[in-house]
Amino acid sequence: MSKKKIAALLITIGLLVVVFYKIDLSELIQTFKDFNFKNIRLIVPLYVLTLYLRGIRWKALLLNNSKYSALHLGEVFTVGSMLNIFLPARAGDVYRAYYLGSVKGEKKMKVFGSIILERTLDGISVFLMLLSAILFYCKQDWILHIAYGIGTLFFGSLVFFYIIFKFNKIDAICGYFSKLALKLPKKLSAGFVVLIDKICTHTKSFMEGFEVLDYWNYWMLACVSSLVVWGIEAYVAYLIVDSFSLGLGFSAGLFVLSLISFSTMIPSTSVFLGPYQVAYIMALGIFGIEKSTALAVSTVHQALLMLMLTFIGGYFLLKFNISMKDIEKNSEN
Repeated sequence: MSKKKIAALLITIGLLVVVFYKIDLSELIQTFKDFNFKNIRLIVPLYVLTLYLRGIRWKALLLNNSKYSALHLGEVFTVGSMLNIFLPARAGDVYRAYYLGSVKGEKKMKVFGSIILERTLDGISVFLMLLSAILFYCKQDWILHIAYGIGTLFFGSLVFFYIIFKFNKIDAICGYFSKLALKLPKKLSAGFVVLIDKICTHTKSFMEGFEVLDYWNYWMLACVSSLVVWGIEAYVAYLIVDSFSLGLGFSAGLFVLSLISFSTMIPSTSVFLGPYQVAYIMALGIFGIEKSTALAVSTVHQALLMLMLTFIGGYFLLKFNISMKDIEKNSEN
């Protein structure tokens, strides 16, 4: 077992110990019994709608290229999201770049660059949502500090990528290192020059995924669709919490979705076990909800999303006819 997997396993175990420490099992079981299925008829179609809207956003990030359809991109996104649940190291995102690059004859690193930009947009959207929830509903210092830290990370990443894209000094940097490599002994220099050229080529392809930053109309479409997607997902989170008759408003959905979204950044085993539950307990704890109740709600929420993604994503994975061996192989490269 690799060091990363060992670290993820230890983090998961540690967080689960925190989650189940002094848990009230009777309250946990009773909360499960209180779940009302009436909201399912809204939860499922709304969540499926967000998958299609993500396809619209991804197409905008790919400059609305006619060889892509929003529906197909939404399907590919769904498969990638399903794989991210069960495979480590965001293998689903690697799959998306691998599959789309293969079937559309596109540079895989360019597609991957658009996915990184998409993830950055996700982070910014959720940060704005969390900040709004804090300012309007809860101004506790600890969560405000978390929000500012996350905002700095994602806005900083966007600025960083924008600067690299606009000033584009990749060739100059690669040329500098190639000259240094030529000063090495002949047995070493040739290999290093080839390696530097490959890195340069892949880096330039990756930065092509950020071309949308030069097109204001497509960039604004991507930003607006991102906010709409996360707004709908926040409402879905609210509907799930509301199904337990806890008497909480829409703000609960905002806090829950924000914290569980950022919790997926924490290394853990598959299905985000541990970070997801801790984030949920923290979010509902703001409203004075007991840990046992929050754990039950988080379990239902996570199970519902996993079932939807597994069913829909599994169907499209079979449709695309890509083997798991191909996915795992490319995620390791």
